[in-house]
Amino acid sequence: MSNNRYYVYGLIDPRDNQIFYIGKGTGKRYSSHLKKNRLDFNSGKIDQIIEIQNSGLEVKIEILFQNLDEETAYDLEKVIIYKLGRKVFSEGTLTNLIPGGRWKTGDPIFYDNSYTPAFDSNRLGLFGENEFLRIKTKSTFDYLNTNKERQIVYRYNWDGSFDKEKTLNELFIEGVREVEMNILKFLRIENLPIYGRGIHSKFFYENIYISEKIPTCDYDIIDQDFHKEFDLKFGMEEDFTIHSYENDILRLELCKNKTTIDYQSYYITGQKKSFRRTKYGRPYELALEWFENGNLSVKEELIDGYSEYIRTTYYESGEKYIRISRGKGKKEYDRWFKNGKKEVEFIDNGYNYYNESGELVKIIKPE
Repeated sequence: MSNNRYYVYGLIDPRDNQIFYIGKGTGKRYSSHLKKNRLDFNSGKIDQIIEIQNSGLEVKIEILFQNLDEETAYDLEKVIIYKLGRKVFSEGTLTNLIPGGRWKTGDPIFYDNSYTPAFDSNRLGLFGENEFLRIKTKSTFDYLNTNKERQIVYRYNWDGSFDKEKTLNELFIEGVREVEMNILKFLRIENLPIYGRGIHSKFFYENIYISEKIPTCDYDIIDQDFHKEFDLKFGMEEDFTIHSYENDILRLELCKNKTTIDYQSYYITGQKKSFRRTKYGRPYELALEWFENGNLSVKEELIDGYSEYIRTTYYESGEKYIRISRGKGKKEYDRWFKNGKKEVEFIDNGYNYYNESGELVKIIKPE
């Protein structure tokens, strides 16, 4: 059997005829993306495929290069991903998450300034070489949006003291995970430090002033003047309201009323981001989070801190996703598909599982 059985393919959006994913494989590997796979965590690619299908169209698949040996397929996939760039890292338009090739966990995810893709297009033959040269480099690599050559993230402890600096590859040492993705996403669009697995900033501070009394949310900005003003007023006034603005857009608002504090944060667009209420410093009654499109992301109804609560999360499109309730020694759990059908429910200490048509497919009883 010939070893030249590999190919490099592209998934193409028929709405604009642009490649949105690059892969390599043999046989019918390209078709695997069109089937549901619970082990596929590339939500950007999955969402784009669903959007295409929901519009009444089908994903176009194009074999870009064929009759390749395995090593050439790996190298070619990697260089094409580099040339077109990954959307999730603001490099380009592809939904790929990793750089391709023989990448494995622990390998660099980001390109440094000295990286240049090395690929001898003569390996593809005359026709393949011409096709390769037609793929122009469109990618850019200012990951933190700072116009600085060094793409460094500065990490701080919860008290605002400096901890250490990290390269982006060090930040993502365990792979492409949601928390790190959100840290990078918000660092890119924000100029102030943000919360998230500690405190991170794309600019260096000797120390960041942080109030211990403000009930913040992950990925909120830290305005040091806002925190200082709060601490100053807290010791002098029972009732007050303070604000933080950036480019005339309200970003933070805090209202203290005797024993309670209401804290509201906003996205850089002015849309609501999070709401927290505390009483005597403990979570109280309500906590909310919103997606950037204005839809609710998380709703927490609280009794006595988190000893009793109802927590509901939502899909970005607005449908309920997961509801968890704990109180008076009782637990409830429900999970829904995006189509509104229930996927999982907790009954009598066991779990019932349903398919997307609403049919019961599995029951797990307690032992």
